Amino acid sequence: MGLQAGSPTRAGMASSIPPTIGRNVRRIACRPILPGDQAAPVWQFGADVAIELLPVVSSGLHRGTSLPQPDKSNAPGVHHYIPIFYTKRWACGHPRMLTRFTRWPSGNFAVDRKAPKGVGWERDGYSFDGFTGDQAAAIELELMKPKDHRASQMLRRLEQRGSSGPWSSEERYDWTWFIVSLLVRGPEDVRSAKANISREWAIPNQRMEARYQDVIREFPGFAAPPSLRDYIASMDENYGYRLGMKIMADMTDHHAISSLIANMHWGVRAVDEGRQLLTSDRPVRLEFPLRSEKSFLTLPIGPRLLFLAAKSLRGLNRLLNSDLRVLVERNNRKVVRQARQFAFAADDSERNWVSKHLAKEPQPGFFDFIRGTGATLGEA
Repeated sequence: MGLQAGSPTRAGMASSIPPTIGRNVRRIACRPILPGDQAAPVWQFGADVAIELLPVVSSGLHRGTSLPQPDKSNAPGVHHYIPIFYTKRWACGHPRMLTRFTRWPSGNFAVDRKAPKGVGWERDGYSFDGFTGDQAAAIELELMKPKDHRASQMLRRLEQRGSSGPWSSEERYDWTWFIVSLLVRGPEDVRSAKANISREWAIPNQRMEARYQDVIREFPGFAAPPSLRDYIASMDENYGYRLGMKIMADMTDHHAISSLIANMHWGVRAVDEGRQLLTSDRPVRLEFPLRSEKSFLTLPIGPRLLFLAAKSLRGLNRLLNSDLRVLVERNNRKVVRQARQFAFAADDSERNWVSKHLAKEPQPGFFDFIRGTGATLGEA
């Protein structure tokens, strides 16, 4: 297959990301921290973002309203945070199965063989107080499933042609969406979204009130009470939880992160021999802040293919021409150590190595990650 690389048309790429369900979200959901704000992150992904998204999502959050209702006969009780189309790349044999490595909460390590549909899922993963099972299923059916389908088409393209050839804005966005979704849709991310949004929403401070007033001025058609406290008082007690869930879903369309990744130089590195690539429930390897010229990320897209994205063409070429053995070793180490609980492989030949590294440095839920170390994503 060889080394393959590709880069976007640089001019205007960020603004050319096509409209989707989150069009308005991508436009307004990222705003720099004010000078007096505390903490280091470049973006506040908690209540600040919730406030800025009110004109977009509030219509589905008031009393007596809900998300679109899915066909109950097809409503999934199992929500895959690691899509089947992705994990099946590691499946082999008859029937086709992959090897799952597990670090249980007790600390025990286990290895078993599973079908792709049997890994990377949580039952009623998007359900919580004030957000019914049917509404949670709507997140999976109305938002995740259609976009996963388009991402699976982009994965086939990467497998067949690498990143070479022209990519439309829509195609680059479909693949970028998938990468970002892997950062925000896991069980820890859902719990983090619920906890952070509801906690900050319960006690609005002056900074939040100032953001609210900015939104009122920016969207004159938004019928809103004069103050944030008045707005919250008009909602029921589960409003913060439902808002947190909506924000989590819309985060996969986040403009600030999506545009940075879409504007990177892309490539695919074939691992033609030697050790195979592993993946996990935290498969995206991110090195250096996304705005840094040194920034790059990787994503295993099969046991023998590694997707690469780098801020600079020089950085991409360095990855494409680096020692393959070292690249695979470092990538496996990162995605296995940052896993929350699971790693996946085509076979169990890495059993002993994985047992030493699995979930030793687990990546926190996305909202907690941003709250404490947002500079990792944004600051140069």
